[in-house]
Formats: sequence, C-alpha cells, structure tokens
Amino acid sequence: MTSFDPGSSRREGEATSGSARAEPFTIADCKSCEPELREALETLDDEVRAIVNQLLAGAESRGADGTSFLKAATTVLLSIAASLLETAAVRGCEPVEVEAFKDAAEDAAQWAKSHRLRDLLDSED
Repeated sequence: MTSFDPGSSRREGEATSGSARAEPFTIADCKSCEPELREALETLDDEVRAIVNQLLAGAESRGADGTSFLKAATTVLLSIAASLLETAAVRGCEPVEVEAFKDAAEDAAQWAKSHRLRDLLDSED
C-alpha cells in the first residue's frame, strides 16, 4: 500500500504484535528524520497550511466566521491525523496507542505555542 487509506482494515490472517504499538512521532522525532523524509514532512506542512489558508479565505469571503472555521478545521485535522495513525498501525500490523496519540497532540500543541511566541518575540527586535 503506497497511499493513505483510512478505510483499510487488516487483511485476514494478519495478527497484531503484542509488543509493538503504532505511536506518532514527536516533534523531536520529526526534526531528526532522514533528509528525504524530513523534506516530505516539510512539504506536507507547507501544503496543509496553504490549503487551510485558502479555505479560510474562501469561507470568510462567503460570510462564514473564520474563528469557527479554524476551530472546526482543528477537529477535522485531528481526525485525519488519527486516521493516518490507524493506517500506520494497519501497515505495521500494530495496535494503535491512543494515549500516545493524545500525548503527541499535546506535544505538538505546546511546540506550536512556544514556536509562535518565539516568532512574535523575534519580530519585535
């Protein structure tokens, strides 16, 4: 499988491993990926942000509340992220580690908050 298929399920006869679990990477893990993977992740980040900005502008131009769009988009993106983790679990024949997903989401939120604060402080110099 070379695509993201949120509807995929384990093939008959595939067992889950008792020790390995599908856990998302931390921000630090992503930053230390091999160059090819890091480049793909940076492209993903850039493209998702561009799409969100484009959809936000379109929604606001049609009179929708931008703040509501951003809050709802967060839920949609978390749902996509959970589906990605499920797909990784299926591909690796591993159970999903829900607590690790929650921890990674919190880690990412804290990183984004501190990163945004650094950006704001850097722009004041």
